[in-house]
Amino acid sequence: MEIQIKIGREETDANAITVPSACKKVSRHHAKLAWKDGAMAIEDNESANGTYVNGKRIAKTKVTENDTVWLGGVGDEGCYQVDIKKAFSSCREAEGKLRTDYSKEFEVIKQAYIDYQREVTELKKKATQQSQMPKLLASLVPAVVGLIILLVSNDMTLRIVSMSVGSVLSGVVGILTMGKSSSTNEKMSEGITELQIKYQPRYCCPKCGMKYPFTTHWKRIEADGKCPNPRCDAQFVK
Repeated sequence: MEIQIKIGREETDANAITVPSACKKVSRHHAKLAWKDGAMAIEDNESANGTYVNGKRIAKTKVTENDTVWLGGVGDEGCYQVDIKKAFSSCREAEGKLRTDYSKEFEVIKQAYIDYQREVTELKKKATQQSQMPKLLASLVPAVVGLIILLVSNDMTLRIVSMSVGSVLSGVVGILTMGKSSSTNEKMSEGITELQIKYQPRYCCPKCGMKYPFTTHWKRIEADGKCPNPRCDAQFVK
């Protein structure tokens, strides 16, 4: 996609740079900027007093945002300095409005969803392990107590009492670990929220900025081939 910006004292196009009439050394149709694929070039239209980039007179050359561009001379009265940074910004904005192919950017969207789901899975796995550990300990209490009594005593009554005590202890441990399990779930929920905040800037439309919910799989968006926002014309599949 190429965007052209004409520069001169009598340029009147919507995206042209109209030089003030006081700049007498600048021609009516002095030069033009050409933007394509993120790069910009300036071309002199055979003006009488020339176009200068970083103090050197040119016919046509590439320019960057850090270059200094003058028309009609360098710093003299009646000359004009082009705001090259503003020109770059205007071209990017214009390109963004006209551009519809965002198939390359969709790879970033896709990867954001994959990375998010991977971290959520790891978070849930860790939380499950933490919640199961207290339950495992509670279930082992009667067996451990019984084994100890079995090793140290042959008294059947004592064994029965010990098993009852073990059951009670198991229940107590279970009650005490319920609060910990609830706390683990809260931490997991907070962790998922933090991951959503982390990946949301990438899981959104690169053109309109619409934030996609993580309940919407990237494959569903890819199947539609475009941004879900009806007001956006971004296409994700060529």
